[in-house]
Amino acid sequence: MIDHVAEDFGIHLTSVEAIDGGVDRAAQNLRGRTESTSYAIKWSAGGSAAGLVVPSALAERGVRAVAAPVRTRDGRLWSERGGRRLSVTPWVGDRNGLDGGLDEAQWREFGTVLAATHALPVTSDLAAVLPVAGHAADLAATRATEALLRDSPPVDAIAAEARTIWTDHAARIAAVVDRVASLAVEVTPSTVCHTDPHLGNVLAGPGRMWLIDWDDAALSTPEHDLMFVLGGTYGGEHIGDRERDWFFEGYGPVTIDPRRLAYWRGSRGLADIAFLAGEAFTPGDYGDTWRARAVRLLAANLGPDGLITRALA
Repeated sequence: MIDHVAEDFGIHLTSVEAIDGGVDRAAQNLRGRTESTSYAIKWSAGGSAAGLVVPSALAERGVRAVAAPVRTRDGRLWSERGGRRLSVTPWVGDRNGLDGGLDEAQWREFGTVLAATHALPVTSDLAAVLPVAGHAADLAATRATEALLRDSPPVDAIAAEARTIWTDHAARIAAVVDRVASLAVEVTPSTVCHTDPHLGNVLAGPGRMWLIDWDDAALSTPEHDLMFVLGGTYGGEHIGDRERDWFFEGYGPVTIDPRRLAYWRGSRGLADIAFLAGEAFTPGDYGDTWRARAVRLLAANLGPDGLITRALA
C-alpha cells in the first residue's frame, strides 16, 4: 500500500495501519502517516465514485466540513488497484460523533454542510456517477433475511434470539414493507444527498466537524438525510430538541414531507434489521462478540424509538 500511494498520489508514507471498525465489508480503511501528516486511505469495491466526486465538488464550493480527496499524480480523484478504487484524504479528526455527541457550533455546521449538499447542482459530472436512491435492494434484503431465519435452524443461542426477535415483530416488519412499497410513488429523487449522515460518520474537533464516508451518496430527497437528525437512528441518545434547533439554525428553513420521511425511515429501517439479523444468525468472520451486539442492535431498531416504529407512526 505504501508503494501504491507513492506511485499513484506522490505521497511517501512512512507507515500504514488498519483502522477498520465499521460494518462496510467492501472497504479496507487505513491510516497512513508521513513524517508530518496523516491520511485516511480507502481501498474500496463498494459504493460508487460519487463518494469522491461529491465531497470534491463541495470542497470546491468552499464547504469546510468535508475533506477533499487528494488527487492522483495525473489529476484524478482515485486510482485503480486490484479492481478497487484507491483514494487518499487528509486525516481530519479522531473523535467520532457517537462518542459524546456534538457541541452547539458543531451542530450548526452539521446543518450547514447538509444544506450545501442539498443545494449542490447536479452537473453532468455528478449525474454520471450518482446512483438514484430507492427501496428495491432494502426490500430484497428483508425478504432474503426472513427466508434465512424461517428455513434454517439456529446454530446457537445467539441465532435463536435473533430469530425470536424477528418473529415477534414479523407483523410490523411486513407492515413496513407494504408501507414503503405504497409510498414509493410519493418520492422523486432529484437532490444530492449523503444518505448515511448518522453521528458515526461525523468526526469532531475543537471548533470543527467533518462529515465523512460519502460512499453511498445518491440522488434522493432531503428527508433521506434529515431523518438522521429527526430521531430513530444511531446516535439518537445525543440528539434532543436543543440539538435539532442548533442543526436547523445551520440548515435553514425547510418543509419536511411526512410521506417521504416515512418512506426513507422504513426503507433504511428494513435494511438495518435485515443486515443485523443476518449477521447475528450466521456465524462468520467477525465472531460472537459482534453477533451478540448485532442482536442488541436488532432489538433496539425494532423498539419503540427505532426507525421501524417511526416509519409506521
